[in-house]
Amino acid sequence: ILSYLYFQGDHVLIDEISPKDRLGEFINNETQLMSMSMNKSVTSYILGHAICDGYIGGVDTRINDWPLLSSSLYENQKLIDLLNMRAGDQKYISEWGQNTTGHPLADLQYEYEVNSISTTMNFFFKDTVKSKSTYNYNGFVTQLLFNYIKHKTGADFQKLLDKIFKDKAKIKHSVYFGKDGGSPEHRGNGHPMIRATRFDYLRISKAIMDDYQNDTCVGKYLKEIHKRRMPKGHRVKDEPSFNVGSSSYGGQFHMDYPGLKNRIVFGMGGYGGNKILIDVENSRIVVLNSLHYNNKRFKYRAAYDNL
Repeated sequence: ILSYLYFQGDHVLIDEISPKDRLGEFINNETQLMSMSMNKSVTSYILGHAICDGYIGGVDTRINDWPLLSSSLYENQKLIDLLNMRAGDQKYISEWGQNTTGHPLADLQYEYEVNSISTTMNFFFKDTVKSKSTYNYNGFVTQLLFNYIKHKTGADFQKLLDKIFKDKAKIKHSVYFGKDGGSPEHRGNGHPMIRATRFDYLRISKAIMDDYQNDTCVGKYLKEIHKRRMPKGHRVKDEPSFNVGSSSYGGQFHMDYPGLKNRIVFGMGGYGGNKILIDVENSRIVVLNSLHYNNKRFKYRAAYDNL
């Protein structure tokens, strides 16, 4: 564990960071901590703002106005199905390349993260057909959503980000999102990765909580995706182990955690055990940044103990 923050009400009650003799020389309050899967939830939050600012119709909008998805299983799908990881793409993509269908995306362990949407579509998804809408956690759907937001907002994309992170969340340091530097914008070059400091992760989380509590337009979006969350079902066994625990998924957030029955908790999870849990009704937030989780020797207790 590199950093642990526990926020309640308007105060940080626990603030722990790796000491100098244990990785402390590599981390401080200005260190940009990276995650791709945490950006799944952040992308959803950005999408909520794009909807509220009129760039996108709503969560039931169909993606039928983006040529990059033409003749693929993703064309004309509702955003809510992509948000809930129920795009029907389980025959073609697996988060860890464990697909048994023999599709090249699995066999070659193709790294969609470092390629544009256009490249991935042309290589692997042309003339594909949607299967049954089953929970299939993967990062490519988030990459699609992130680039669709960029497509719909166009030249206003950076303005939208500034509104969210600088004006609302009031981040202290820059928040970085990934980009495939070898591809132009119109090919979908956005990378599903975020870099932010430990306290800026907390500031973003508090902005999410404030929107929910104040019933803003974005708050209504958050309530809608919570209402329309779906059970993970039996496919939860295929989910990365650092995210196992919650039984539902809604709008790119993990929900319904054990031991927190009847509590509305928006969870983010990422590789290495990175975890953010937002108890939106009780004004409690846990932000945990870590390096290792999957090693049997170094697992830690659930991050939601304080909630």
